Amino acid sequence: MFLDIQNMIAKNPPMQQNDYFYEYLKDTYVAHVLMMLSKHIKRGDKSISLVNLAEDIINNPQELTQPHVAKQVQQKLNRFRESAEAFEQYADRTIAHNDKRPPVRIPTYKQIHNAIDAMDSLSIQCSLAVGGDYVDTCKPTVQYGWLQVFRKMGIKI
Repeated sequence: MFLDIQNMIAKNPPMQQNDYFYEYLKDTYVAHVLMMLSKHIKRGDKSISLVNLAEDIINNPQELTQPHVAKQVQQKLNRFRESAEAFEQYADRTIAHNDKRPPVRIPTYKQIHNAIDAMDSLSIQCSLAVGGDYVDTCKPTVQYGWLQVFRKMGIKI
């Protein structure tokens, strides 16, 4: 939804303002995405995460109908870790705990979207490894025309 709104704003110059509403949308989007990434990068017995699932698949290839798939899971896992671990400290310090120490690095939208893409790719690969056949995407998709209200107001979508 956030990306749809950003596209709508880009197509409608009167909407291109720098105000609190847009800051709120950005902050909410970043917080939501980074907490989701942070949740799924966690490891250990007390975490239910995509990384734990991927590592379980990699460590138990004998349980798979196609053991060679574990290698592909490892590649996707490496990509996800590289892209998402960089944000874990930012999410912990600024979103989860409001730490007084500033984050070492602040993520860009491009980096965040790369991490989402890597997580999506890993999710699909894990699904295939355990016998699934879904290869499109695991990204959330709004199933109805939620932008219709804006069209009715004459806003370009």
